[in-house]
Amino acid sequence: MELWIDKIRITLCFMFLLLEGWQDKKRKKILLLPVFIVASAGIVLCFMQSPKDVVYAVIGAIPGAVVLLLAYATGEKIGYGDGFVLMASGVLLGLRMNLLMLLFGLFLAAINSVWILIRKKGNRKTQIPFVPFLLPGLTLSIALTVQGN
Repeated sequence: MELWIDKIRITLCFMFLLLEGWQDKKRKKILLLPVFIVASAGIVLCFMQSPKDVVYAVIGAIPGAVVLLLAYATGEKIGYGDGFVLMASGVLLGLRMNLLMLLFGLFLAAINSVWILIRKKGNRKTQIPFVPFLLPGLTLSIALTVQGN
């Protein structure tokens, strides 16, 4: 992958997660227009690099599609917006980085949930927004990937 395209993808993903994380935290909503813009931009960036890289984008969206299925199966205990955000970020980041970001995000959300329980600010049914945990999850994923190279 060309370095400048990687920088554009990661920067775009950071801005996207910052916007959607803020929306999720403050309004409990995900804006769908940025999701479609980011996913489209990711496909264009992949195509600019190589038409074969569009497969890279589609495969990267798989974790988001799985989360969408889980949202449906759980009666939306997991939000559909989380799945859409993960699909769009996966188009930009690819499967490996998107999975790392998702795992770190889940870990950070779990720590936050335990903290809420300890402080007695909620119970096990308290809903917390998930997307705000993806930005630090992406940061940790990048740090881990850079450290590993």
